[in-house]
Amino acid sequence: MSGRFAGLTPYQGYEDMLVEKKDGVVLVTLNQPEKLNALSPAMRVGLKRILEDVNDDDDAKVLVLTGAGKGFCSGADMGSGAAAKDTLPSRQELEESRFGWIGRFRTMRKPVIAAVNGVAAGGGFSLALACDMRIASDKARFVTAFIRRAILPDQCATWLLPHLVGASRALPMLWLSDEVKAEEALRIGLVNMVTPHDELMARTMEIATRLAKGPSLTIELTKQAVYHSLGVSLETHAEYEENLLNKVHNSEDVKEGRAAFREKRQPNFKGR
Repeated sequence: MSGRFAGLTPYQGYEDMLVEKKDGVVLVTLNQPEKLNALSPAMRVGLKRILEDVNDDDDAKVLVLTGAGKGFCSGADMGSGAAAKDTLPSRQELEESRFGWIGRFRTMRKPVIAAVNGVAAGGGFSLALACDMRIASDKARFVTAFIRRAILPDQCATWLLPHLVGASRALPMLWLSDEVKAEEALRIGLVNMVTPHDELMARTMEIATRLAKGPSLTIELTKQAVYHSLGVSLETHAEYEENLLNKVHNSEDVKEGRAAFREKRQPNFKGR
């Protein structure tokens, strides 16, 4: 337990990361602070697993991802292989977790928020991009880093980054690997907001809790609709959106929302 939020309930069986839940919000803290939370093999497998665990947990409404200590995630853990040889996951597990988990952030139903508390570099940069929202500390820094080591940008960075900031900004960021600080990241649309460092988690949990108390079915289908729209024509998407509307039209939350509006009170959504 991190001890930062009273009443958090831990998920069990994760390595190199803390996983806790409170009031519908699941908080994942990457926990290799001495390595700026570099992605160990166990962490990669754990990230893949938590996406499925949260997606399947009806009591979990929102996933928040952050890092322990001074960094969010510094990318691949280049020194973990030899020391962890006896405890490494299988090759199949590792390969699936290495290349499959980024896309799963988009296809899972629940909202995912990155609370970027420090450097996000390489694979850690891609990890932040994969989340639905990015809330940055004023000490956050973003570095693509791949080409510094002559590595082709991976973990879907070449898709995620141009979709957020446009190709004309993405290419120099990938080619030059220059550091992008929090305020510049906000200006170009890389993050949604910047907060004072000491207020990062309080602000993130405030937003996550608001989402968790909202009409979860509608929130989840809104995410689904937005990402569907990125790859289809307007006409195709209009039909898709209409099908989603039909799914929620007679839901209990829609009825509650209408009643609350008429009665001039706050709605009490149940996610049904």
